[in-house]
Amino acid sequence: MNLAWIIAILRPLDIAPHANFRRPEYDALPFALLAGLVSGEPSRLPHYSLDDTEAFRENDPGIRYAELSLTHQGIREGLAGLIGEVEAATVGDQARASAFGLLACCAAAELDEYERCDSVLHHLLQRTDLGTPEGKLIRAALLQQKSLRYRDSGRKYTSLTTETMELLDQIEDADFSEFPVSPGSSVTYAESVKHLITSLRHAAWSLVPARFAVNGDQQVLPSVPTWQQIVRTQKSNQASRIDRLRASEYSKFVEGSFNRMFRSQTRTFGGHAPTLFYAALNMELLGDLAVLRLRKENALLKLVQCMSSDRPHADDVADALRLLRNANVKSEIDLAVERIRASGPLEALKKDAIQVLRHRTQPRMVRASELRILRGAAELLTQSEAQEALSLVFQVIEAGGAQPSPDSTQLDVVRLEPAWLTAAHLAKITEDDDRAAVVLLHAARSGGPSDELRDRAIGRSLRILNWQRVSGDTRSRWSEFLQSEGSVMSTSRSVFEALTISESASFGVDIEDLEDVANRVNVAMRGGSINNEEASSCVEIVRGSMAQIRDESSHGVFAFRALDPADIAAALIVHGNAQELWSDLVEFLTDRSVQRSDKSGAFDRLAHGSVELPPQVSEKFRRNCRVLLSAPGDPFEDDTIVPFPAALRFFASQRIVDEAETFSLISQLFGRVEARSREEASRTVAALAGSIMNPWLLAQAMQFSHDAEPGVRGHAARALATFSAISPEYGKTAEVRLVEMMREEGILVPLLVLRQVQQISNIPESTKQALGDLAANHLSVLVRREAAALLREAAQ
Repeated sequence: MNLAWIIAILRPLDIAPHANFRRPEYDALPFALLAGLVSGEPSRLPHYSLDDTEAFRENDPGIRYAELSLTHQGIREGLAGLIGEVEAATVGDQARASAFGLLACCAAAELDEYERCDSVLHHLLQRTDLGTPEGKLIRAALLQQKSLRYRDSGRKYTSLTTETMELLDQIEDADFSEFPVSPGSSVTYAESVKHLITSLRHAAWSLVPARFAVNGDQQVLPSVPTWQQIVRTQKSNQASRIDRLRASEYSKFVEGSFNRMFRSQTRTFGGHAPTLFYAALNMELLGDLAVLRLRKENALLKLVQCMSSDRPHADDVADALRLLRNANVKSEIDLAVERIRASGPLEALKKDAIQVLRHRTQPRMVRASELRILRGAAELLTQSEAQEALSLVFQVIEAGGAQPSPDSTQLDVVRLEPAWLTAAHLAKITEDDDRAAVVLLHAARSGGPSDELRDRAIGRSLRILNWQRVSGDTRSRWSEFLQSEGSVMSTSRSVFEALTISESASFGVDIEDLEDVANRVNVAMRGGSINNEEASSCVEIVRGSMAQIRDESSHGVFAFRALDPADIAAALIVHGNAQELWSDLVEFLTDRSVQRSDKSGAFDRLAHGSVELPPQVSEKFRRNCRVLLSAPGDPFEDDTIVPFPAALRFFASQRIVDEAETFSLISQLFGRVEARSREEASRTVAALAGSIMNPWLLAQAMQFSHDAEPGVRGHAARALATFSAISPEYGKTAEVRLVEMMREEGILVPLLVLRQVQQISNIPESTKQALGDLAANHLSVLVRREAAALLREAAQ
């Protein structure tokens, strides 16, 4: 049995050809070629083309399949070929078959086809020879691979890890048959095997649940050392090699970024873009849990590279999403999905969602990361795909929610919330909102009397549903539950009241706090009325809340708030005619000690609302506008943009600052490096487009419409939509650019355009044609629905 095949896969630099020690007869050996492929070092790669079939006939055909399995285009062909090589192998070919089997498992896992991993590993494990140290070493490597794949697919694997450690203990001091190593290797064959045993042992330890590797009586696996012993145990140099490869690729990326930023004239031809694929591959083959970190880093590097290009390749982006899923991260997936939804490629998000639907078909295989992908891609799926996804998510809810890592635990609500949210998003697409509302009602009734986390989670899910499609019976059941004495779900009640005006009128709940005020304001904004007694209570509560914030701020006490008293006060003035609040609101907004985040909502609401300022209020703002605009935000709030954007929009809309100064301040915002500042500049232009008919504003909107950030382009498109409809002189120019933007990849720009065009009475003909294209062809069903509805309105 030639262990060189296993070393080629798990310690490739010991076997791969070396650029400084060329020996043609060794370099042409199949296992040496395989090691060169896996190593990730260009100087050690095989020197032939994939299209050179003669070279493959002379060598081992499995090498071609191995190389294909490492590419996007050839992964399926390569996987099929590797499995064929495994199944056709003879007993004496065990090392070679196992090497190809380990590569096949990595390829199958990349496709989420874990049943193929199971099949390959089962076939190989049945044929391992436990009568030799070589056979035990191969079995340990296969078992460790099986443990990692079981973990990835939501199955318990501790018994497999235990067997791996027992096998490694048995061969610690065994003598192994000699095999050839690379002429450039720094270790002998025996040292290479010793390092491999150490690597596999650390990989096995990495998969042991943390509660097993502790001091005292809780250590239930006798072969598992304590975490202190693990830290002190010497690691194999294979881990150092992987770290060195990782650092080299990062270094290459930084150097390339430097050359682009500083406009280097040096050009390099050939080579490959920086990638952490091979570093992650080497860790995948070992079955070490440290691969989770490398999956994440590989994905982030890939996203930074491809999303900075003009046209990101959908396959690359989909692969990055898969890596993030299998790293089981949360915030990184949310950020990536949000960006892809905004600016594309949407096909990448849909592709990964379909892969989840096709291969993660059991609740145990669906983690929070899969649910995040399904949630983000919900409106990109066909009706049948969305129905299939919704059925899977309901099964996940019945099974207790998103599956945590095996042998770990989470609070029920932490597991259930991602499933509730995903079900609500999918139900909105399949128009099955009633069934989702019933599922959420059952979840609400299952909670404890003071389960605030569950209340907030359910409230967030209720907010997503289209309540016009929820049956009257279900709405009545929700209403009865929320009015019952046993219900203390204040957040869910607020959401339900806000979204179901007719039901909320029957609640008869006294106005006791700011949340009740917000509910009444929401009713007023949706066409309801507030009686005099309710209005008086609302004013007093809001007045008291603003006074409390001012008092806390004067003593240096700041806080994040779920509700914004100043914004609610502004809404009461705009929609409830609460003119008596002006004096309190103007004092609050001009108080320098109050943090900007407590003022932004109110300024923006007043900027967009048609309000006439009382003379004394206008004068107060005029005296304080320079100080407010130039006041820096608190870094603790992550709000340091100057000038203060929300205040600028309000002052410009009220002509408290003139147009020349407004132009200068918007340019100042757009001139900053931060994307958020440029987006605020674009948002300001959109807010002022309906009130300032001046060429400089259109010029800024045109400039902003070509920005790299989708948020900047989206708000610029809103401004252009307004100009195209109301500007007789420049409307055609704005219209041409607007139509171009409506054809952009992504959801954000078309959606913002649609919602701005809804407010326009005279839609230009070319814009109507673009709306027709969106209604017929856009990948998002919500964009198609809104475009179709807008066309129907325009036709009436």
